[in-house]
Amino acid sequence: MNALIRWSIRYRGFVALLSIAWILAGTFLAMRAPLDVFPEFVPPQVTIQTEAPGLAPEQVEQIITRPIETAIIGAPGVDTVRSESIYGLSVVLVSFEDGVDANAARQGIAERLTTLNGKFPAGFGPPKLTPLTSSTMDVLKIGIVSDQVDPYTLRDIADWTIKPRLLAVPGIARVTVYGGAIRQVQVQPDLKRIAALGLTVTDLMNAVSEAIALRGGGIIETTAQRITIEAPPPAPNPQAIAEAVVTMQNNRPVLVADLAKVTIGPAPKIGDATIMGQPGVLITVSGQFGANTLEATTATEAALAELTPALERRGITLYPALHRPASFVVRALKNLETALIIGSALILIVLYAFLRSIRASFISFLAIPLSLLAAVVILTECGQSLNTMTLGGFALALGVLVDDAIIDIENIARRLRLAGPQADRLQVIEDASIEIRGSMLYGTLAVIFAFLPILFAGGVQGHFIGPMALTFIIAVLASMFVALTVTPALCALLLTKAEDTKESPMLRVLKGVQSRVLDFVRHAWGLTVLALTASVIAAIGVVPFLYSELLPQFREGHFVLQMSMASPGTSTDDVVAVGERITAALLKLPFVETVAHQIGRAEAGEDTWSVDKSEFHIELKPVHSESEEEAQNIIRDTLRAFPEVRSETLTFLGDRISESLSGETAQVVIGAMGTDLDALEKAGTEIQNAIGDMPGVTDLRMPRTAAVPTLSVKLDPIALANYGITVRDALDTIQTAFAGTTIGQTYEGARTVDVVVILAPDDRNRIDALGSLMIGNANTKTLLKNVASITLTEGRSNIQHDGAQRRVAVTFNGAKGYSLRNLVHDARERVEKLDLPKDVYVSFSGQAEAERAGQLRLAGLTALSTALIITVLAIAFRRRRLAILVLINLPFCLIGSIAVIVVSDIGMTLGSLVGLITVFGIGARNSVMMLAHVEHLADDEHKGWNPETIRLAAAERLAPVFMTALMAALGLVPLALGLGRPGHEIEAPMAITILGGLATATFLNLGVLPEALIRLSRMLKISEFSKGTPSTRSQEQAGDAEKLSSI
Repeated sequence: MNALIRWSIRYRGFVALLSIAWILAGTFLAMRAPLDVFPEFVPPQVTIQTEAPGLAPEQVEQIITRPIETAIIGAPGVDTVRSESIYGLSVVLVSFEDGVDANAARQGIAERLTTLNGKFPAGFGPPKLTPLTSSTMDVLKIGIVSDQVDPYTLRDIADWTIKPRLLAVPGIARVTVYGGAIRQVQVQPDLKRIAALGLTVTDLMNAVSEAIALRGGGIIETTAQRITIEAPPPAPNPQAIAEAVVTMQNNRPVLVADLAKVTIGPAPKIGDATIMGQPGVLITVSGQFGANTLEATTATEAALAELTPALERRGITLYPALHRPASFVVRALKNLETALIIGSALILIVLYAFLRSIRASFISFLAIPLSLLAAVVILTECGQSLNTMTLGGFALALGVLVDDAIIDIENIARRLRLAGPQADRLQVIEDASIEIRGSMLYGTLAVIFAFLPILFAGGVQGHFIGPMALTFIIAVLASMFVALTVTPALCALLLTKAEDTKESPMLRVLKGVQSRVLDFVRHAWGLTVLALTASVIAAIGVVPFLYSELLPQFREGHFVLQMSMASPGTSTDDVVAVGERITAALLKLPFVETVAHQIGRAEAGEDTWSVDKSEFHIELKPVHSESEEEAQNIIRDTLRAFPEVRSETLTFLGDRISESLSGETAQVVIGAMGTDLDALEKAGTEIQNAIGDMPGVTDLRMPRTAAVPTLSVKLDPIALANYGITVRDALDTIQTAFAGTTIGQTYEGARTVDVVVILAPDDRNRIDALGSLMIGNANTKTLLKNVASITLTEGRSNIQHDGAQRRVAVTFNGAKGYSLRNLVHDARERVEKLDLPKDVYVSFSGQAEAERAGQLRLAGLTALSTALIITVLAIAFRRRRLAILVLINLPFCLIGSIAVIVVSDIGMTLGSLVGLITVFGIGARNSVMMLAHVEHLADDEHKGWNPETIRLAAAERLAPVFMTALMAALGLVPLALGLGRPGHEIEAPMAITILGGLATATFLNLGVLPEALIRLSRMLKISEFSKGTPSTRSQEQAGDAEKLSSI
């Protein structure tokens, strides 16, 4: 390290040129760095979807879901497996472990799924593995509506024009389409006519299949040329299918048209959508895992811009930003960039005020761009994006970045003043730089070790704050390198005039204040210790009562309103009608920009909802007078006017975070686990009733367990045998009639249209139509009600699994001002008192449990971090007992932090927790710098270990300690003032906490630590503190007094 300093001073011109080159190159590279709102905060996930047309949830669970779970549980890299079985669909969500190669893990799942080939009944499956998507998933939500285009054409345009174009955009993983009408060629059989002619539905299906059959024609090789044979099917449209021959009777053909109506019809709806209250098509564009949100959004919008003119010509209105996460990215990054610029400007101004030298101020300030650019380049090379967390790390590091340079410059300037004009200037600079390099190294290591718990926090919170810690650590290491190389070189180049090293009048004033503070502390030591001890006890005592939450509510300008109908089994038309009324009410709110209503689910979409569940995507206006918390409460109040629905209003990111933690959108999930569904639902109801009156509990519900109307068909095997009909004949006919059987496809250009045999809507949408269904075979036929009992009952809408175990979930959110941790504690106590059914056990999950697990992990990491800091302290000091004083001092540094947390009511959030750890590290660093300088004066300058030396060290360390604290504070003030602004949700509480801690840490280090060291030295008999003759001591005191007056 000494050799590096000497080399930098010797080749100072070359170092200066390298610095300029690095600033230019680093700026170029930084401008190309990827931008995003957050790092990937959710582990990689994939979804396995398996269609099982016509199967009830219990059947889907047994036939489809359980085999899939058995195949993939225990696969390498798999962390959690959750599933949901609903009517006609199995959805299994697989989350991978942190740090796993997502693509390799997904390939492992795909390989395990191949073991299920051929194990599902015909007509079901195969399992489809969705692509990996980003944490936020959404890149854009867009909508199209039209008064001039029918729902078929609108959906065709979405499926066959917009979707393929957007899937071709780099960074896009999936495009999901809701609403409109999916075009089908429907063959709607007349069962009575078929029976009268002695035919069956199977005969009809065979005829349709033959009519649309597609085979290759082959080739003919002649001596001169090769000729391709093309044999297209004779049925490219409904009219041709209707004219297909089923059989011959009485020497005349029986056509498909004689047995069925062939028409263009809509596929049975599993979902729908409205845009701004109008029927339309909602398109969700999802980003790839690790994709850059801004780049993907820009590319997607460019693709949409290409399509817009053609859409407008057809009378279609495009809503291009029903949800645009990139808007939050831009606002958040702009706010943080502004805070960084303002903080840097304030630092530059104050640097000049203290140093009174443009050259010295420039050298100190240069550490900021050099270090930040180095951090940006290293981060991007490591695959990180520039996001709110990494920019927060830069803001956090601002004061520390200039810290090393200030310490170096201040020491160099002081040594040049003391050495006089006759001294060898370069040698003085070299000696001054070498003098502080040890304490600088150990102080930096103490700060870095303090940040290790943040860096390795793990879980969702670790995904958020880990990049911040990594950014801070890289920037601090870069600043130390700058202080050891660039700063000495520039000092040798630029600090050539006496006025460049003169002391600032402001420092002289501060030294006078410090002297009076030291005198007061010395004379009122008992009172000082009592006050500080009482403050620490009070701070520790108040911590358990602070409001706490895992993550804050992010001010994205977008809300997700989850809605389920109070009456299970509500029809699609009724849900749409209610949704239109709610949309109209929401659009009357002055802060609402757009509203889109997503009903049910989509083909290959992740949501597993029936049509009686839906969600509204509410985009807020960019500028509005209400805070987002107020807007959220107003929306909740608006929904109270609709008693027919149950709802909860969430931020989009809050929704995603909660889903990743527990599979539910709420903050707290209480799962009743077991095997007996009836017992689980009973337990869930008891849990819901037990916690329903708890203060602070909002949005309490037992989602997705409501019973839905069900027609139960129980076939009578004996009756079927009497008619000569098999069970399979009966079931195939039921499925074809009411769910439809896809026979094949017809092709219209690039568009594929399914050909489906299904009853006409008027026939299949009547309850009595099921009993009147004609079933049979070529030899015999009868009505279904003659061979089966048909009863209207209630069935389960879905069955959930967590870890392959059945689960019924009770969920709730915490009201503002209530600690989730305390709410969960109270809920546990109430649940433990319940007499639940046997074989039912209860598990808690969600944000509160993640917070608890995170705190336990942080506690363990903090213990390790403290041990490392103690090791550094033991190495840093020649007198190892000094480490005791540093450790005693650290808890007192946190007094100010706890005080501002209480006063500002920010609570114990993730940001304030990061702030506390930061104060811990900065306090340790400043203490090391102070005590190491005492040792330097006592040993290297032979002043002896005595009170005067300690006070001299305090005076000489006033400038770097006070200035670095002030620099850090100025860098954080813009963030603290941004409380409530987008992008500052974590950084503002962090900044407020650090500002409070800096105040107490600086006061303790400059005003209390010196007297504490004097008294500890006497108590522990450190070094030669009690030695020395009176005459020697008086001579030393006289010399030190002269030095104190000249500093």
